[in-house]
Formats: sequence, C-alpha cells, structure tokens
Amino acid sequence: FVRGDNSAALNYTTSETNLMPLHRHVAQKTDIRVMIYNGDTDPTLNSFIAEWWVNELGLTELEAWRPWTLDGKKKVVGYVTSYDKNFWFVTIRGGGHMLPGMKPAASFEMLRSFLANSALPSFAP
Repeated sequence: FVRGDNSAALNYTTSETNLMPLHRHVAQKTDIRVMIYNGDTDPTLNSFIAEWWVNELGLTELEAWRPWTLDGKKKVVGYVTSYDKNFWFVTIRGGGHMLPGMKPAASFEMLRSFLANSALPSFAP
C-alpha cells in the first residue's frame, strides 16, 4: 500500500495553478454566487480539507455551520455555512466523491435551493 505522503512510491506534482486567488476574487469582488460542496465521506477530498480551504478565503461568516434536511425534522442530510457575497459551503452526509450519484435527492435539493437563491431546509427536531 502507498502512503499518501508523497513517498518514493507516489510522486505527485501539481499540474494546475493555485485557484484560491481566483475564488477569492470572485467571492469578494463580483456578484457571482458560489457554492462549494462536498460529501463528508469523500476519501479523495474530505470535507475537513474543503472546509479549511473555504476558511482560508477569509470571507465573513453570515450563518454558522448548521444542519439541513430534506424532511424538516427527521434526518440531517448535511451541513451548510453561509458567507457574505452569497458564498455557501455545503456538505452531504454519507456522500463520497461522486456525490450526485451517491446522494441524488440531497444533491438535487442542494442545487435547487442554490439556483433558487433560497436557504437549504433547516433541521428542526
């Protein structure tokens, strides 16, 4: 097995430039709405790394990390944090790297809400 530490067996060289400055510019200097989403069981790019990346953008948090649901009260399907300039960070529980295929109902609601510019349904136990 190869350890994910860029060992001799795994020589990874990035082929793309750092896109954080572009995302920061879009979020802070334009009116373009942005949603970064992640499945919380994604082994390729886990939600902790994605959340760290979003935090590094330096945006002002408008709504703290909160659960969201499809039915309003029975099951949490993910979490969302909203930032200024219409920037969302969304996770979907149990979703992996191919999120829409693994969690189609939650993925659809996430996209529908984003396109309609409406908040994801709140969890109210």
